[in-house]
Amino acid sequence: MNAPLLVFIFSGIIALAGYVFDSRPTVQVIITSAGAALIALFAWFALLNEPIMLLGIPIKVGSDWLILGRTFTLNSANRAAIGFLYLVGAFIFGGAWASRRGRIFYMAGMAALAFVAASLSIQPFLYAAIFLEFAAMAGVLILAARDLSGYRGGMRLLILYSLAMMAVLLAGWMLERLGASFATSESTLLATVFLALGFAVLMAVPPFHLWLPIAASEASPYALTFVTVILQSAGLFFLLRFLNAYAWLRELTDLFVGIRIAGIVMVWFGGLLAVAQRDVSKTMAYALLTDFGIMLLAVGVGSPEGYKLALGLNGIRVVSLGIWAIGLDFLFERCDKSDPFALKGLAHQYPLATIATLTGILSIAGFPLTAGFPGRWALLSMLAPIDSVASITVILASLFIGGTAIRCAGILIAEPRLEDQTHVSFQEKIILGGGVVMCLLLGLFPQLIYPWVVQAAAGITQYVP
Repeated sequence: MNAPLLVFIFSGIIALAGYVFDSRPTVQVIITSAGAALIALFAWFALLNEPIMLLGIPIKVGSDWLILGRTFTLNSANRAAIGFLYLVGAFIFGGAWASRRGRIFYMAGMAALAFVAASLSIQPFLYAAIFLEFAAMAGVLILAARDLSGYRGGMRLLILYSLAMMAVLLAGWMLERLGASFATSESTLLATVFLALGFAVLMAVPPFHLWLPIAASEASPYALTFVTVILQSAGLFFLLRFLNAYAWLRELTDLFVGIRIAGIVMVWFGGLLAVAQRDVSKTMAYALLTDFGIMLLAVGVGSPEGYKLALGLNGIRVVSLGIWAIGLDFLFERCDKSDPFALKGLAHQYPLATIATLTGILSIAGFPLTAGFPGRWALLSMLAPIDSVASITVILASLFIGGTAIRCAGILIAEPRLEDQTHVSFQEKIILGGGVVMCLLLGLFPQLIYPWVVQAAAGITQYVP
């Protein structure tokens, strides 16, 4: 048996089970959430290439799976990252217990996780771009409404990821043809340009963010969170693998300046538009841009500490965005999402969902005592000595998203409408309340998750000095 093949097979089985048990949502959630968590544990702790005894039968699980001339490998360089992504999937699937997602969400979600795992395990790793394209295809189904009517944002995502795939593969062809250590300045510049284009698309750097606002207006906040977290996490790991694989790329000091500039652009662009939006759904889309811009600023530090901090921020945003999306999804299911004032006064009817929504926004803003604050403070400390503009941008990001939180709170606590309150189930109360508590605990005790998340970079050791 081969570990990568087992990961893919079990992902397929769980995806099929999530589709079959559509009439039993609780069973659906348990199967997909627990299944993704078990795959994560297998990726982390499976004993590979050594015989083990199972029911008296010796079994050996290999780390490599060779198919069609390409090798899928589960080893110390990627097993933590793959486990992290599956655990993220388990967390989001579990939260869907209160979000009432349809069968396509679970099936396509597991498919997206399997494709991202394939992108992290394939050798040569340049072929990862193809599997990220497949993951984007699954994202189209996740973003579509339950009747598959909301597809415009997903189709834009697919078109842009096709562009990214071609750019990365072309850059990979140049590297293989000319060699990873070629010194011709023109060739280096051209390959770098193609790589920059591909990663700009993968990370939704403006103007390649165009799918986000439309997807936000069509899809549920929870579906949008799943797609952005999984795809942008895969893009971040892909970028770190490139930096690890090519020494000449790490030696381009202007590259890290460019990454910081891209992060600054994302923060300013996303933050200003988030403040200006009347549509709460699009506010979330632009807040996502701002948040990932912060992660690019961490990568742009160009040091091992910066990379690890970027991974820590990526792990924390799962909690922050998850609780924001759950709360907002809960409120949208009880009002007309297309009406900009539909949320007006809902805090009086659904206080727990309102608290969850505002806690998530404040955590994305890096407000003190929330999960997002320790990472922002650490990043500010790293950037201050090397880039004053970037450090000021970190502060402004908190002000931008904090401003959206104030406006959203004003809408929610306004004069209530005279409408009947719908029933709030026990599981919804558990998910909403648990998310708020988790967000606050991680703000008070960041050591609960930051050291664990950075282990996703365990195999990436050749960082910039």
